[in-house]
Amino acid sequence: MSKNSKPKNTDYSFVEAKVVTAISYFDQHSKSISPENAALTNLPHITWNDDFFDDDEDIIAVFDFSYDDMEQYYTDLGFVQLASTLLYAPIFMLSLVGCAPCFLRKNVQWNTRAQHVAITRDGIRFIREKRPFCWGLSCTDRGKSSKTVPFDKITDCDLEEPAGNACICCVPRILTVVNVDTASSGGGMKELSIAGLKNPVGFKKLVWAMKRVTAQGSGGGSMSSGVIDRGNYGGGGVDSTGESVTTLLKEIRDEMKVNNALLRGLKNCDTVQDVAPSYNKIDVEKEDNEKIIELL
Repeated sequence: MSKNSKPKNTDYSFVEAKVVTAISYFDQHSKSISPENAALTNLPHITWNDDFFDDDEDIIAVFDFSYDDMEQYYTDLGFVQLASTLLYAPIFMLSLVGCAPCFLRKNVQWNTRAQHVAITRDGIRFIREKRPFCWGLSCTDRGKSSKTVPFDKITDCDLEEPAGNACICCVPRILTVVNVDTASSGGGMKELSIAGLKNPVGFKKLVWAMKRVTAQGSGGGSMSSGVIDRGNYGGGGVDSTGESVTTLLKEIRDEMKVNNALLRGLKNCDTVQDVAPSYNKIDVEKEDNEKIIELL
């Protein structure tokens, strides 16, 4: 290049746009699990950007969805399913009349970005916001729905990693699915299935960690049903379970005292012949009851 030649004007607008997008992304307030909950679950490296649950006070952690991947997968799947209706002309014509190809991408976007999931002190909370549907008219909106699965009801939480293709080998599977089972779920049905999480492994680990904490009676002051806090007994204190047992034993002792009094009355009653048992039997029962009372 000669000395007098001027450099060509280079359009950096595309690069600048990318830089601005990256800066705005990292400028977002990324939230993370609190130090107390991190120490409790031994999972300190959990962060998220979803602000849907910011006003809830019982949140342990929130997990972000990979919305872009979800939109791509479900849009491709929808168009393949729509194309398959060509095999049956009436259904295909009906979908054209309803403008299904025009609104398919929008419906996928509305449904996908309405999903939010969090781990609370009580269980898994999955929410779908109120969202447009079909043609986007107010009369076709879908209402908000929520589902909470308590930790003490969970029997299994596993991952289904993507492999192969869906819909007659046309659409590659790219989403990991988290399946949650409870004792009431069965017949191949899952209590909760969540697809498209950015950190499904961290979600699974946190679920099992919270389930263990809840079972030990230290998860936010709650414990699973039927589990006794043995730490109170080890420390020499008396918990609510110990108090109830003591009260029950006292009631048993009082009932035995009443029974002994009745037995003495029957033994001393000469007119009652059909009701009173033999004297020897009364003496044996009285002695047994007195021994039990001494033990109590």
